[in-house]
Amino acid sequence: MSASSCTVGLPQMKDYVLTESLGTGTYATVYKAVHKGKQKGVVAVKCIKRSRLTVSSMENLLTEIKVMKQLQHEHIVQLSEFELVHYSS
Repeated sequence: MSASSCTVGLPQMKDYVLTESLGTGTYATVYKAVHKGKQKGVVAVKCIKRSRLTVSSMENLLTEIKVMKQLQHEHIVQLSEFELVHYSS
């Protein structure tokens, strides 16, 4: 199977290549990804389905992002960036 056929159906992002789905929840899917330019290694990208967000869940998401930006602990995934993109998945 070629690399391109493995990524069919995955969201496309400007700076990251999504390689596989790691898990799906109520309003988001987390993907394994690599950065196209920087040497960051493997990262997790959380793609949120805006159509499934209520006003309350959007507020919770923004709070989660704010808190995650401030957290630094060896057992907690570090939030390195946040980007709003549109995809049809």
